Amino acid sequence: MPISQTDQVFRLVKSLSKSEKRNFKLYAGRIQDKEDLLYIKLFDLMDKQKELNEREVLDKMGKINTTQYSNMKRHLYSQILVSLRHLYKEKKAFVKVREYIDQAYILYNKGLYMPALKILDKAKKLSFKHHTDFSSLTIVEIEKMIQSRHITRTNTASIEALVEQADTLAHTSLNRTKLSNLKVLLHRYYIKTGHVNNEAEEQEVVDFFDNNLPTFEEKDLGMMEKIYLFQCYVWYYYILEDFKGCYEYALKWINLFDHSEELMQRDLDLYMRGFHYVLTAAYNLKMIPEYAKHLEELDNFRRQNYSSFNENSKIMSFLYVHTGRMNGHFLQGTFDVGVSEIPRTLRRMKRYALNLDQHKIMILNFKMAWMYLGNAMPKKANEYLIKIINLSSKTLRKDMQIYARLMHLMVNYDLDGFEIMPYLTKNYEKYIKSEPNTNQVQLQTLDMFKKLSKAPLFDRKKILSTYHESLSEVKEYHFSKRAFLYLDVLIWIESKIEDKSIKDLTKQLNS
Repeated sequence: MPISQTDQVFRLVKSLSKSEKRNFKLYAGRIQDKEDLLYIKLFDLMDKQKELNEREVLDKMGKINTTQYSNMKRHLYSQILVSLRHLYKEKKAFVKVREYIDQAYILYNKGLYMPALKILDKAKKLSFKHHTDFSSLTIVEIEKMIQSRHITRTNTASIEALVEQADTLAHTSLNRTKLSNLKVLLHRYYIKTGHVNNEAEEQEVVDFFDNNLPTFEEKDLGMMEKIYLFQCYVWYYYILEDFKGCYEYALKWINLFDHSEELMQRDLDLYMRGFHYVLTAAYNLKMIPEYAKHLEELDNFRRQNYSSFNENSKIMSFLYVHTGRMNGHFLQGTFDVGVSEIPRTLRRMKRYALNLDQHKIMILNFKMAWMYLGNAMPKKANEYLIKIINLSSKTLRKDMQIYARLMHLMVNYDLDGFEIMPYLTKNYEKYIKSEPNTNQVQLQTLDMFKKLSKAPLFDRKKILSTYHESLSEVKEYHFSKRAFLYLDVLIWIESKIEDKSIKDLTKQLNS
């Protein structure tokens, strides 16, 4: 999307913290040109708006034509980015390294070779410290270029050390590239296909991973190479639904950060993402004590560092911590506590509305619906399921949209909505059967509700018992277990058969 578009400029303005806004005003205030003062006026108008109202902005900007307005937005956008770069160049090592490189080029072009080399030496030390390997390789290549074109009186030993650095960095960069390629291809596979559904798909993933994983000794790798390697294994095991392997490598991932202050300074978001996979694996393995421990660690980290988080870090920490809390309540059966925390989650969702995509919102709505249903509040659960069912994109995470429709049938059963059940089952059957990758859990659950919607009151428990038995058999099949992690149909059926709440049954199972 072109940066001249108002929405893009507005979102950038609204993403700024108080200190970032103050820095921008100081940066912009150094210029008193009339045209530049107009873009500051545009900034102030957008900053005061809670929601974008372009008509109001144009009215208050005065007599400017369309071209002027478009140029002004573009200029404001670029000036905000420049001010942010100035603000963070001392705080973010990778920004400072790139600035040093730019300065070295300027000095070199002016024929000041020795000062350029001196700046590059500072850049290299900082780059090595913070594991910005690609920048390090760039720096060394510039040094080699200067040394090869000019007499700098550098001794032979220093030249040989430079060549050795270049060889090492080239090898490291190649490893990182290969590993990042593998990681992104695994991610693409998951987005397209999801978890493996049968032995043939499992073998396909195993063969792909074995053929594309570079050969090396883990002990010989640098920090970022190890992080990339651990990420590859996490994705590999996650796709295979080998959650023990996923948990092991996600732990390695966060432990590496725990022992490196430089990694922490370099990328806090990557550390929290590692925790997200530790929690995901522990949840799927139902490791309740370990899950609680890791969630507390992440929550403490978030509280202690929140004041230094950028906007992206705040959003990620919100998603990981709040999702983690909800999953923790699902594990322990504390649905009542989870329900009491939902208003806080909704406030955060509202705060970050501009930065949350439809997929993330859908997942949160699904979890909140299950929380209410588990707490015997089907009417409230219905509110969140309707938001998913009415999504304009019917292909976004179609598996989750199918589970939302099945949960909606549970909700209507609990609300005694048997008049509408035949219509819903017919409608949802059409939607579900349009998806080629449906599983037995989804199909059997749909079939169960088709029978329940027409059955007399006294026949319902018999139908539920029959499907509880057949679904229990399906659950024993390795590739079907995931379906029950998304939507625990069995515990809902048990709650109807035994006349107990989902909350009490969950606590009973985990006691």
